[in-house]
Amino acid sequence: MIRRQHMLESHRLTERESKNLMLLDLIRRNGPITRTELSQGTGLNIVTVSNYVSDFIKAGLVVERGFDVSSGGRKPVLVELNAKAGYTIGVDLGPMGVYPNPTVRGVITDLHGTIVHQVTRGREAESAEQVLSAAGEMIRDLMTTSPVDAKKVRGAAVGVGGVFDERAGTIHDTSHRGVRTSYLTLQSRWENELKIPVLIGNDATFAGYGEYRIGLDRPVENMVYLFSDVGASLIVHGNVYWGSSGSAGELGVRVPSENDYLAWLRSPTFVMSNVWDLGLRAQARKLIDEGTQTAIATMVDGDLESLTMYTIIEAAQQGDQLAKELIENCALQLGIRIASIVNLLNPDVVVLGGGIERASSLLLETVWRAVKRYAYEEPASLVDILPAKLGDNAVALGAACWVIRELFSQA
Repeated sequence: MIRRQHMLESHRLTERESKNLMLLDLIRRNGPITRTELSQGTGLNIVTVSNYVSDFIKAGLVVERGFDVSSGGRKPVLVELNAKAGYTIGVDLGPMGVYPNPTVRGVITDLHGTIVHQVTRGREAESAEQVLSAAGEMIRDLMTTSPVDAKKVRGAAVGVGGVFDERAGTIHDTSHRGVRTSYLTLQSRWENELKIPVLIGNDATFAGYGEYRIGLDRPVENMVYLFSDVGASLIVHGNVYWGSSGSAGELGVRVPSENDYLAWLRSPTFVMSNVWDLGLRAQARKLIDEGTQTAIATMVDGDLESLTMYTIIEAAQQGDQLAKELIENCALQLGIRIASIVNLLNPDVVVLGGGIERASSLLLETVWRAVKRYAYEEPASLVDILPAKLGDNAVALGAACWVIRELFSQA
């Protein structure tokens, strides 16, 4: 069982914890692998690697699996991660106040981050405290309906939308209600009832961490993940940057209402508000109300309350001119903001997720052109801008990956 520790201290690993995480993650990514390859991949000497691997084998996290081809002499033994040595739970409570028919998603993964069980259900409650309570129900459902032994679940993590203050143990709902809610009591209740540690963190940060660990096709040092336009996950030298209180990654300023957002569309991009769907829904509704002809209204049978970002993306992909113009305009403004992030942080990769990646080339090409135009040449020439890979499960998978990280470092 892992011990729960503050997210703000997650980058302050001891020397042993750092080596644990480095070695186990390399085994996870590249196994089966020899001790010599682990030494070459981490820069640790072979004796140190062998000692750590022996401890991992005793703990059941790593197993020996046959022999590698020998270039002469004794064949080297291969080792690989024992992915079934434990399981982790990740829960995504869904965004607050901006998405029709919100859902709660939960997954159980093995130590590779592969989903072995998942549950998705609608979320009716809208107060922050009620939404948080849904996390406990989801964890219980996952543990009771899963085909894996609940005793092998090592921990759970819950991704919640909002501004975190881990020092005070509160989440500030960024919807128009702006409620600040304490999560400490619920967290302790879940741990006492379920007998596993339960970690709570920002949904965008967890989604980005999931993309970093299992979404990318290559290891990188510095990455920015954008959860649509409402938040970011910052990976700096392989570590999540949480900030001073846990609220790092909020991209814009708070705007009290949808009308304020529409009024601000003419303002400089850097003061645009955090709007989960890039403002597509609000802009489309305004233009349709003004009489603009578009297939978007037909696709929702005239019920603009049910309109979503995905409806507009689908309309654009079917050739609707208004939908294409809306996405291009939002992509340009997002691209300018990404250019400022690229200039500021000089990342290897910027990953676009939170659902906007479904627009594919309609979004990405315009974003890339804006970054090339508005970012400085040096950081812009280095950065890759990629669509997220984990889809609707990004937050839940990222939360589960964070538990795996804690398990590996504490091995």
